[in-house]
Amino acid sequence: MLPRPMASTLLDRSSTPTVERREIRWPASPSLGRAELLWVILAGVALAVVTSWPLVLHLPSRIAPDLGDPVRTAWQIAWVGHAMLHDPLHLFNANVFYPHPLSLAFSDSLLGYGPAAFFGRGTVAALIRYNLLFLFAWSLCFIGAYLLGRELGLGRFAAGAAGVAFSYAPYRVTEAGHLHVISSGGIPLALFLLLRGYRHSGRGLIVAGWLVAGWQISLGFTLGLQFAYLLAVLAALAFIYWWRAERPALPRQLVAVTLVGMVVVGIVTIYQARPYLKVASEYPTAKRTIKEVKNYSAGPAALLAASSENRVWGAATAGMRAKVHSKNESVFFPGGLILVLALVGLIGVRGPGVGRNGVGGNGVGGNPYTRRLRIGLAVGIAVVSILALGMGLTGAGYPYRLLYNYAPGWNGVRVPGRVFTLATLFYALLAGAGAQLLIQRIGSWGERQALRGLPGLIGVVLLIGLLGEGAGHLAHPVVPQPARAEIGLPGPLLDLPTDGAADRVWQYFSTNGFYEIPIGNSTFDITAVDDLRGGMNGFPDRASVEKLRYFGIRTVVLHLKMPKLPGIVGYALAEPPNVYAAAAKPVAGLGVKRRRVGSLVIYEIGPGPKALHGTD
Repeated sequence: MLPRPMASTLLDRSSTPTVERREIRWPASPSLGRAELLWVILAGVALAVVTSWPLVLHLPSRIAPDLGDPVRTAWQIAWVGHAMLHDPLHLFNANVFYPHPLSLAFSDSLLGYGPAAFFGRGTVAALIRYNLLFLFAWSLCFIGAYLLGRELGLGRFAAGAAGVAFSYAPYRVTEAGHLHVISSGGIPLALFLLLRGYRHSGRGLIVAGWLVAGWQISLGFTLGLQFAYLLAVLAALAFIYWWRAERPALPRQLVAVTLVGMVVVGIVTIYQARPYLKVASEYPTAKRTIKEVKNYSAGPAALLAASSENRVWGAATAGMRAKVHSKNESVFFPGGLILVLALVGLIGVRGPGVGRNGVGGNGVGGNPYTRRLRIGLAVGIAVVSILALGMGLTGAGYPYRLLYNYAPGWNGVRVPGRVFTLATLFYALLAGAGAQLLIQRIGSWGERQALRGLPGLIGVVLLIGLLGEGAGHLAHPVVPQPARAEIGLPGPLLDLPTDGAADRVWQYFSTNGFYEIPIGNSTFDITAVDDLRGGMNGFPDRASVEKLRYFGIRTVVLHLKMPKLPGIVGYALAEPPNVYAAAAKPVAGLGVKRRRVGSLVIYEIGPGPKALHGTD
């Protein structure tokens, strides 16, 4: 028997559906008043500010945690907003990797953040925007997991524990520099909206849930792919449940809004997938080979290894981390406190229940989750953890290789470990249940001892413990800004020295006007770009200048002073290797004009002979 349709909104106090008591699968939806929603939003923002302190005081000048991918991502979001406003039909034809088309698809697009770039122009605006989105990503993770936990039956403190456990899991420390990986808050938020909407026939909530799901996928397939598969699994389970319930009639309005929502998600997915599929077909190096995936895979030791940046578990798990090949991508230790709470939530039995304050009391049913839900979360953790090991679990790469060979989209995944994001959500939800059981037991004992404030105190201690366990060392380096003399130079423009590390900074500099640059940082090698970089070894000489003319470069800016950048070990060599020696070379007879402005040497490449060689 289905619940009767209800004119439910997010802020309504929901009543128990009209079914027999024996048919209730989990507690009724909680009342979520405006005060609680406001407090959870403020808590999410406050936690993000505190854990990244003092970043909020230096939004226009610093970035976390390094000058690597975050700097490139600042350009990326700025470009998406710029293209949405000025050339939406060619959004993926970014100004980097000139003259290659679809260059935005050389890494995750972050399309969903594009509207944030409708306001402000230039590098400083791009930096402020990135930092605000960085704080937003952490905040949304907490808010989404909190709301999902509440809908599943957790009290306020327990839902807060789930929110902290998800948003500040130890795994996230190592991914702090990847905005497209830490931006996972849309996953629990969409699940909350969909679950609450379907439980109470709330069409608005269902539409909102599907829209949030589409937005999450629009941030990129790193998380979007695994989220899409999770939605498919949940849809299959819902279908099985409906079939076993003798296929009761479904409200037409809910079916209609569901179909509309699925169509919206499908359109977003297809729109974003098309340029990536085209890039994969035109660039052989864009295909993820088994060898490349194995390089980012790990054995079971990864499940007991934490990031070296983690304050609590970094040193304690150093031995296990030494056995992991990719030490910044395959460190999946969930955290000791999270693990203990998750085990309590998994095996805990029903107890005194949850009181009105969400702390403890004499309500109905101590464990907020049914046995099936707890088993489902545990199975999810096991499956996702195994898949996160990639091809490192067995010599032949199974079972992950089955996904790579047969599941659509998975052969484009370079880093299997990022699927562990879903495991952190499952761990967090079980940890929330464990926290609730502990608070209930202590609350019952405290009432007998006339210590009524004890449950709240224990809840606060658990929240602080979870937050501290996931804390990491986040650096906040100063972001270099382009000199005034470089702004407004004619493009295509090449900044030197060039390599994988420096080119992220040059991408960021190009935010000032989005002039065309022939280089950038991508997730795969491009033969023509490697050819151009290698040709700059002897710059400025005849061979390098002719190569620049071949590629249509009009301006070269040689930087004599470079910030300290995170290197790319093993294969990225700066060209030219000695910028001072390059600046001292004569340019007579090369058809080049040169001038020096401070620490910059600016070259204007005039007409002349071009290099005679092929490129892809």
